[in-house]
Amino acid sequence: MNETRPDLLTTTNRQIAWRLVPLLVLIYVLGQLDRVNVSFAALTMNRDLGFSDAVYGFGASLFFLGYLLFQLPANMLLERFGARRLIATIMLVWGVVSASTALVTNASQFYGVRLLLGVAESGLYPGIMLYITYWFARKNRAMAVALFMLSVPIAGVIGSPLSGWIMQRFDGSADLAGWQWLFLLEGLPCSLLALVVLFLLTDRPEQARWLSTEQKQALGNQLAAESVDQVVRPSTKQKIRTAFSSASVWWLCMINFFYTGALVGALYWLPKAVARAGEHLGETAIGWHVGLPYLAFALSSLVWSWHSDQKNERFWHPFLGMLITAIALFWLASNLSLLQTDLAISLFMFGIGAGFATFWGLTTTLLSPAIAAIGIALINIAGSLGSFAGIALSGQLITATAEPGAGFLLLGTLTVAAVILMLIGRSALVESDSDRPKPKPQPDRAVPTSAGDTS
Repeated sequence: MNETRPDLLTTTNRQIAWRLVPLLVLIYVLGQLDRVNVSFAALTMNRDLGFSDAVYGFGASLFFLGYLLFQLPANMLLERFGARRLIATIMLVWGVVSASTALVTNASQFYGVRLLLGVAESGLYPGIMLYITYWFARKNRAMAVALFMLSVPIAGVIGSPLSGWIMQRFDGSADLAGWQWLFLLEGLPCSLLALVVLFLLTDRPEQARWLSTEQKQALGNQLAAESVDQVVRPSTKQKIRTAFSSASVWWLCMINFFYTGALVGALYWLPKAVARAGEHLGETAIGWHVGLPYLAFALSSLVWSWHSDQKNERFWHPFLGMLITAIALFWLASNLSLLQTDLAISLFMFGIGAGFATFWGLTTTLLSPAIAAIGIALINIAGSLGSFAGIALSGQLITATAEPGAGFLLLGTLTVAAVILMLIGRSALVESDSDRPKPKPQPDRAVPTSAGDTS
């Protein structure tokens, strides 16, 4: 009775992907725009408001301080109240806060709005990653995450030129600067989409009216077979204690601190790097130079994750992606022509596309279901702390040296630290793997869980 036809599971997984992933992608595309569009606004906002690179860098980084402080509570709220209501609420609040950035007139107000935006968005990415584990079995999860992560290149390819165009097209309209229109026109749609989420998102497979009883049972059996260590559900205190004592969690936290800190830090300085190489480019042209390389992100994310799933290999794939990222960042630290800058940004995008999605495939291999929600939140908190440090420190360094390349040099060094940590921790973790009781061996060595954020 518990046997399931493979073709039924294949059809069910495909139906779930078509139903949920496009909406999740759209949600995160808007989230990406609202957190990164400040990098385009800075092209004229800094001049209008008298901000130095250090002020801009610190203000941009405060998003991640608010983000990390509320990630863990938000992820636990998702388990209690469900994805539909929590994600809709998050979107409603973050859209209003993002739009209000158009009203800032000084550094203190800029700092406050960025901090609040981080608080508002804190549960979005880890919540969606946890939500994916409710619907996709371990063997399909890396590809599901990769499909969702297409939201990052989509936001880059579409959002970067769009941001530049809005700034140029609307500058001076209704006595507002282009950067003010940017925050208004990219922030408010998020609040409107929150209403759509309430109607279309389903919390769990068993609540899905668009799945047949047979499909629900087949998927339930598949997910249950991977959760043999959850026969007795631990309390929240036990989950927290186990997560904090897990060697895997701390190792992944340190890697995510350095790697996410480097890649997110770099994203906030790419428009400035293009503007430095092409002195006479307008905002729209800068948007295209930053946006088109995101296609390399999309390609590497899909191909790398597909190959990782095919080979059931979870270490060398993220390792090589991180190594490519480091090479690209050191290249960007040089004084480059516009063509060289385009190539370096493309290599950087290829590296983070390859490294980031498969890093979370590694994460879902090492974390057990018992600590998944809390472990994911902790790893994301580490990444947010790294992002805060990466953006703020690179801004201070660029201001002190008056050389944008110095910031990329720092961020490349952070990536090298992540690469070294990957090598140092691998052997011990593969051997000990002590976070969970051992179930019967299965073809896919991984242990189920959920997954983490770029930005």
